[in-house]
Amino acid sequence: MSQFLTYSYSSVAQEVVCAEDAISNLPGILDRLGSTRAMVVCGPSILEKSNVIQRVQDALGDRCVGLFSGVAPHSAVHTLDEAMRLAKDSKPDALVSVGGGSTHDTAKGIATLLGEGGKIHDHQVIFEPPDKIIYPTMSSHRVPIVAVSTTMGAAELSRGAGFADKDLGRKVSVSDPGTIPRSIVIDGQALATTPMSILLSTAIGQLRVAIESVYSVKHNPICDSLALYAISMLVKNLPECSKLEIDCLLNTKTAAAMASLGSVGGGINTATAHHVGGIFDVPHGEANAIMLPHSMRFNAESSADRQAMIAQAMGVDTAGMSDYEAALAAADAVEELRDSLGLPNRLRDVGVPEEGLVLIAAATLKDRSLATNPTPVTDAGPIMSVLRSSW
Repeated sequence: MSQFLTYSYSSVAQEVVCAEDAISNLPGILDRLGSTRAMVVCGPSILEKSNVIQRVQDALGDRCVGLFSGVAPHSAVHTLDEAMRLAKDSKPDALVSVGGGSTHDTAKGIATLLGEGGKIHDHQVIFEPPDKIIYPTMSSHRVPIVAVSTTMGAAELSRGAGFADKDLGRKVSVSDPGTIPRSIVIDGQALATTPMSILLSTAIGQLRVAIESVYSVKHNPICDSLALYAISMLVKNLPECSKLEIDCLLNTKTAAAMASLGSVGGGINTATAHHVGGIFDVPHGEANAIMLPHSMRFNAESSADRQAMIAQAMGVDTAGMSDYEAALAAADAVEELRDSLGLPNRLRDVGVPEEGLVLIAAATLKDRSLATNPTPVTDAGPIMSVLRSSW
């Protein structure tokens, strides 16, 4: 019996403003939101080492009622507690997050807690292998978020957020639709202030989003079109990013955003990278870059036809190849791209000890991104396989 096309697609209602000096549009964005009291959220490095926060504050003028600059890598739970103390004092009616994924996730956490109260743990998503996800009930009122992104990551386009908890030994995952940023500001000048290693690793992280979307069990033609074109744009523009040409940076960031707009769930790579970073403080982009070829090979048999499409989007000549051969060629192409950009290629080289692999695997089993992996994962064995080959 033939199977008919069946899928569910949920678009994200967001405004995206892209320009060399997109930050200058912040007053108009706040006007459209009806906001007059903005709290800026960022990390210490961007405040100290660039002019981006000053540009944001200048654009906001007297609408800026607070600055929290204590964001820590992987959105650590304890820094979220610190941010909440300032938020309760300043009473913002908008949050402006400036930075990368940790900053945007922290802003989402602030918005969730302002609306719901309690601790972030009270609102976490529960995952039961292989594919059961339990979402808590939440109210709809949220302080709107405006995200000014300074990396190629696209956490600002995601419904989810993760918060590292060292005591639990994993990230706490929250999926609060009300915290999806209302406006995304892609500013070329701001991107150019970010260290190249961060730009490149976060872009490879978005290549991972696109690739896992194409072979996700929830793939559909709408998201395929976004993800496959994002892959081709990233492969074209990434090798040119080191020149710091504004147009190239804007095109790369746009491709990265398209990857997240087309995302229909992660996979074993996303799930494992969350905890490589959360436990051992490895930047999320680097963790993804290291493991992606190995994750693709792990999934090659179960998603060969989908990975053949990925190979073609990357410019691989697949003539005469079987789908499985093309899938392996796609993984090789990702590996070659990563290595050509000078990114790390082994977990041991970024501070992950071999004995720590078991901890990562155990934490990953609780990660909801496993639910959409094409090869079902019900125990730690497959995760350990990917980790060992990446180590």
